[in-house]
Amino acid sequence: MKLTSLLLVAGLTVAALPSPLLAAKASPPTTEVEPATPADPEQAKLSAAKRKVLELPEIASAQQQAKADRALAAKTSAEYKHARTKAAESEMAYRKAFDETLAKQDPEAASIQKKQRDAFREKMLKARTEKKASAGKPAAANPDSATDGDPERSER
Repeated sequence: MKLTSLLLVAGLTVAALPSPLLAAKASPPTTEVEPATPADPEQAKLSAAKRKVLELPEIASAQQQAKADRALAAKTSAEYKHARTKAAESEMAYRKAFDETLAKQDPEAASIQKKQRDAFREKMLKARTEKKASAGKPAAANPDSATDGDPERSER
């Protein structure tokens, strides 16, 4: 008896309540327009206004355009990732062919190039390690990072 009277006060009937089986089969609710509870007149007013706005043709058109643009962005992103992968594979094939041909042309030049690449990698790893170490420190605490060793920059 109490449940029925509470439901009547809230404006609901027992038939309006979803059963657990129906709730499991229901699709997830949309966030565009949420039903208002009669106890909150501001929410009811907002929901009614949202429904009216969503019915306007220019809003529906803008919503469709936004969906189309999101789909296009997702497609473009996938194409971009594919193109970057393909470019990286192509670059690796080029470097391999270049290194092999250089080694055939002049074995000494190939060893010099390998030493230079190894030195560059070490330099980059050292710079990365220093950057991580100084990440939490203020810029004034590490004067070399602000100028990068450039005397002209330190004078400015």
